[in-house]
Amino acid sequence: MLKSIVIYYSQTGNTKKIAQAIHEGITQAGANSDIARLRDVAPQDLENYDLIGLGSPVIHHRELPNVTKFIYSMKSLDGKHSFAFCTHGALPGYYFARVVPAMSQMGLTVIGWKNWFTRVFHPFIPKPYYTDGHPDEIDLKEARDFGKAMVERSRNIYMGETGLIPTLPRGREYDKIYRPVSPDSYEETSIFSKLEAQVQFKVNKEKCKYPRCTHCIDSCPMGAIDLSGTEPIFSKSCDVCWLCWQTCPRGAIEVGDLEALEKAHKLLITLLLKKSIETFEARGSFRRLIPEEEIGYDNIFCRTPTPRFKIDG
Repeated sequence: MLKSIVIYYSQTGNTKKIAQAIHEGITQAGANSDIARLRDVAPQDLENYDLIGLGSPVIHHRELPNVTKFIYSMKSLDGKHSFAFCTHGALPGYYFARVVPAMSQMGLTVIGWKNWFTRVFHPFIPKPYYTDGHPDEIDLKEARDFGKAMVERSRNIYMGETGLIPTLPRGREYDKIYRPVSPDSYEETSIFSKLEAQVQFKVNKEKCKYPRCTHCIDSCPMGAIDLSGTEPIFSKSCDVCWLCWQTCPRGAIEVGDLEALEKAHKLLITLLLKKSIETFEARGSFRRLIPEEEIGYDNIFCRTPTPRFKIDG
């Protein structure tokens, strides 16, 4: 019997829900399947599986570095089958262009990939946001069907039907599918990326309850936080995913010039995110659940009190 595992990294629970639905589909297709969080999987144990699924949210138009690190720690997987999936709030970006070749480089045969629009909790987005309401039951059914399809394809490929192995589009063809907005929009919104790269997190020692509370340390996907010394350290490995700042139970983590970041992100929304959503919607690959007139352009998420959400996944 085909043995499979679905591995996921999730922050707000979106990717977890999709992963669970994929896992259900795999099981319904008659495969023996496990499901696990990324941090609970030892890469050396993957040699026990025939089909390996890996998914995470898209952040900064790509996967988080903890996902990249996990892929390159895989060993002895030559010829085994794999698939990739992701969740995002506007566009898949470079996710598949990075993850699929990396998985292939580790010897895996990538037999499929799929993305889902889901709700977003980025600090500088409007609330309500374009993708709020996702994933819904339609999305989860698609995920279950995807899981079933991966099992069927894997079985057939193992039986010799190698023509079923898909080829990832490249260059302009890839961009047309996964990055459909004009390249000029990416250039014009780079100011936010530059500002974000300069972000420095600080800890309000009056609010912080370390060592009784280690929430930020335990949750950081990169292990970039150290509060044990005289001065808190957010190391260079920090990917500015905003998770610690948004979920600290006491609001003890602080950041500088929010006004500049808000202003820059408004440009990102109008020139890139909104255009991307409208493009996918016109193609029929995005179902809008929140009408345009209800988008909270004047209600920026970071203005709400912390914690803004609980980590789920």
